[in-house]
Amino acid sequence: MKKIAIIFGGNSSEYTVSLASATSAIEALQSSPYDYDLSLIGIAPDAMDWYLYTGELENIRQDTWLLDTKHTQKIQPLFEENGFWLSEAQQTLVPDVLFPIMHGKYGEDGSIQGLFELMKLPYVGCGVAASALCMNKWLLHQAAAAIGVQSAPTILLTNQDNQQQQIEAFIQTHGFPVFFKPNEAGSSKGITKVTCVEEIAPALKEAFAYCSAVLLQKNIAGVEIGCGILGNDSLTVGACDAISLVEGFFDFEEKYQLISAKITVPAPLPETIETKVKEQAQLLYHSLGLKGLARIDFFVTDQGELYLNEINTMPGFTSHSRYPAMMAAIGLSYQELLQKLLVLAKEEGK
Repeated sequence: MKKIAIIFGGNSSEYTVSLASATSAIEALQSSPYDYDLSLIGIAPDAMDWYLYTGELENIRQDTWLLDTKHTQKIQPLFEENGFWLSEAQQTLVPDVLFPIMHGKYGEDGSIQGLFELMKLPYVGCGVAASALCMNKWLLHQAAAAIGVQSAPTILLTNQDNQQQQIEAFIQTHGFPVFFKPNEAGSSKGITKVTCVEEIAPALKEAFAYCSAVLLQKNIAGVEIGCGILGNDSLTVGACDAISLVEGFFDFEEKYQLISAKITVPAPLPETIETKVKEQAQLLYHSLGLKGLARIDFFVTDQGELYLNEINTMPGFTSHSRYPAMMAAIGLSYQELLQKLLVLAKEEGK
């Protein structure tokens, strides 16, 4: 296994997050003792064109790579060759493993995974069904409930619903604060914490801007705990982390700027709670058919109750992101983590 294709970018609200994650991983792989032959494949933000990029890595980091036309050439899947076709060079590119470092829509929802399945190429991460399920928060919570893992009380709103009556009934039962969340979006995009009636309409509008279905969810008073898992059948469980906030919630700005948020890894949890988090995370991982990697996030209340929040099948992947930090806390370096993911992809793709 030597030829690795890193896939980045794409038509997602998390496009810039993909660039940051991919840049960090590429730097680590370029300096790896395993001497990989890397191909960098960027997908334009409109998703219309794919390019093989051979220019400076800093241009990916700064999102100027598409302007570097001397080092971009169009590339497209070539199914009959199980690889890609470079039209300008009139040649094929056949990687040993694909590493899609893409977040959110089209990157984590099973879309690109389905393409890779048609190409018959091994790829890092979860398969089509598991990716699609975890991206759809409503379906994820139904599946989790079926195996005994609880989530916060939630209802699903669509544009066809009688929203006002549903919202009023939900708030009458559960009170404020509540959260409005796009059903399919990542990095806390489009999420609003609502504390009064006047905030409902703008919160609903914001959430619907990202997705045609919106979750209305009860606020769970507790600490957000993450659990990173690595593996296919045999699992490596990273250290849990804990997020503490001075105010607000862990939204997009907090996730990537840490304005008032503090992430502690390992999380200062009682042993019984930590064990329960890891057990439920592994149960979800196996039951939902996850492969390669995932970060599974819970809320833990003062009473020790666990509520599933979400599952990220391609969590943020800079060297200082939460998932790599969880693995580093158990002695697995960033480069070692990348190597293991590539090996797992090759094993799963056999």
